[in-house]
Amino acid sequence: MEHWLKSEESLRRLRAARLAAERGARLTHQLPACLFSRKQRLAPTPLHLNRLVGEASDMLFRTIGATIRIETVLTEGLWPALVDPTQIELVLLNLAINARDAMPEGGRLTIRTANVSRGDAPADLAPGDYVLISVSDTGEGMSEEVLKRAVEPFFTTKEPGKGSGLGLSMVHGVATQSGGGLHIDSRLGRGTTVNVYLPRARRLSAAAREREPLPAAVHERTTIMVVDDDPDVREIAVSSLESLGYDVLAAENGPAALDLLARSGPVDLLFVDMAMPGMNGVELIRRARERQADLRAMLVTGCSLRASRR
Repeated sequence: MEHWLKSEESLRRLRAARLAAERGARLTHQLPACLFSRKQRLAPTPLHLNRLVGEASDMLFRTIGATIRIETVLTEGLWPALVDPTQIELVLLNLAINARDAMPEGGRLTIRTANVSRGDAPADLAPGDYVLISVSDTGEGMSEEVLKRAVEPFFTTKEPGKGSGLGLSMVHGVATQSGGGLHIDSRLGRGTTVNVYLPRARRLSAAAREREPLPAAVHERTTIMVVDDDPDVREIAVSSLESLGYDVLAAENGPAALDLLARSGPVDLLFVDMAMPGMNGVELIRRARERQADLRAMLVTGCSLRASRR
């Protein structure tokens, strides 16, 4: 073990795993409070939104698919925003997923940034300068009735099992708790634009100016199979792993995963949700190892949210 830890390759693997775990921990810690619009501990820092949008573009492309064209209109000389970077990544991801679902036949998603001076800011925001990040789609749009309820937790127009109704609620929570606000413009058949106003920071921090690039991928030709019955969770996991350079296979349940394993041949890792209808993760791992005895597996799960009546 000592010799293994001394190799540069092994140290790089450990560093990459630590960074991934820390980022996952931040996302996991911040999601629940944000989703339910509860007050939470944010970590605001002066951030250049143009850079964040550029870094997130590849993840968004992999998440929403090739039938939707992503365009960016980024203002030169954009002011830094005082926000929590992890939360803004979640904002972009949720808005992109909503836009994708509103454009089942494909379309265009446009991300814009702009400076909004005190006199041009919406009247319902506190006086001050803001940095705008907006996401527009050419999708189905919303009726006035739906628009009025769009940011309510658990409100959704999607089919059962297709959406949690928490995406826009989460975005609204981030915007307001950051000291900004959210405005949505949507009409049936004419698409939707979500405008997120974030407070201006007076200068970039040294850390933001000298932001260290992500470490290079430290693996070669590694194949991971992701199995999760939640399509949004599955797509996020797939896109994140692909962005790190892994070859990724995906299945929506245990039987589909076993069938895919039989057709694709050996994989290096099975990344599987524990709680799935029909065949749970533990049973899937057991049956998969009957076909591939040396198969490594990672079993993951999340807390179950239950509504109680009092």
